[in-house]
Amino acid sequence: MSERQRPGPGGRLLWLDTARGLSILWIAFFHFLISYDNGRYPWPLSLASFPAFVQECAQSFGRNPAGCIVEGSVAGLFQRGPHAVGVFLVLSGFGLTFSVAKAGGPKNGWARWYRRRFLRLFPLYWAAHLVYLFSPFVRRPDPVDYRFILSFLGDRIFPVETVFYYANPAWWFFGLLLELCLVFPLLFRLLQKAGPFRFLALSGLATILSRYLLVEVIHAHGNYVQGAFFGARLFEFSAGMVLAVLYRRSPAQVESRLFSWPFLGVGIVGYVLGVACYRPGFALTLSDGLTGVGLCIVLVHVSRWVNCLPALRSALPYVGAYSYGIYLLHQPYVMAAGERLKGFSMPVSVTAVLGILVLIVAGASWIERSLDRLIGRLGL
Repeated sequence: MSERQRPGPGGRLLWLDTARGLSILWIAFFHFLISYDNGRYPWPLSLASFPAFVQECAQSFGRNPAGCIVEGSVAGLFQRGPHAVGVFLVLSGFGLTFSVAKAGGPKNGWARWYRRRFLRLFPLYWAAHLVYLFSPFVRRPDPVDYRFILSFLGDRIFPVETVFYYANPAWWFFGLLLELCLVFPLLFRLLQKAGPFRFLALSGLATILSRYLLVEVIHAHGNYVQGAFFGARLFEFSAGMVLAVLYRRSPAQVESRLFSWPFLGVGIVGYVLGVACYRPGFALTLSDGLTGVGLCIVLVHVSRWVNCLPALRSALPYVGAYSYGIYLLHQPYVMAAGERLKGFSMPVSVTAVLGILVLIVAGASWIERSLDRLIGRLGL
């Protein structure tokens, strides 16, 4: 294993935490842009709409076209922040499987594994609810009602029309994580019995079938395809599981292939195809799986490159290590900031939000460490 990819403190993989850090920051800036946009940019800002945006930007504001190109590129990048959710799914599958693959299962049984997952997921999730409830300077799009209790108890699914995006819309991902944790022992046993590649093929077929039935047959609410039903996002999670098993067997060989230029090409092609498949019809059954896995490959490569820079080599893995808490806390703050920064230029606003994110990272890491100490003192 190269020095660049050697596990960091506590046995953590540097490239894994860096990819998490990049992903959560990308998602956070997307949430900022939602409220900051105010009609500034076409949505989506694509290759087709980009020239018109640059022309209008230069004419309306008397700006240098080069500055408009940079601003439009940044806005277009931020708009694609939701794609990083798929990266988290892949890395979540990797993380859960990596911890149990070496021994063929959890050392103290699945009951204790569930207990550890509960203590990992819920205390920080509950803390985020309390911070949201009592903190100033947050965006509160919904009233505090019975749905807050449902959300506090972990229900981000029923009723899917009203609770999925309730209060802090980013919390919908918690419901998906909870579902995947509940079925993870079954998935892991199937992975052991079927083998990595057959398991991945079965997961891909199950994902396509789930999405097709939800959209074309049942005509279910779109939130089920987004993540209210785990089967619709199973392929991304399973890809991470397969990568973890292969990595446990031969880390050097997997890294040599994962970080190769041909594999980067596979990731880029997969991501582009996934974006192109995001349209009504059968193609939609393939979109999230291709986008999430393809983008994960790309970001893993980017992680290796940015880790060559001393400052980012320490900062981004730190953000990634506490990405769960950052995810739970960030959205109401960055969206509130976006609303207040509408009158400012993009460089000023991005700089301000970056400062807010520094505070969020500090707060999230402090809350997580405090909860870990409390849980340890209670002997849980």
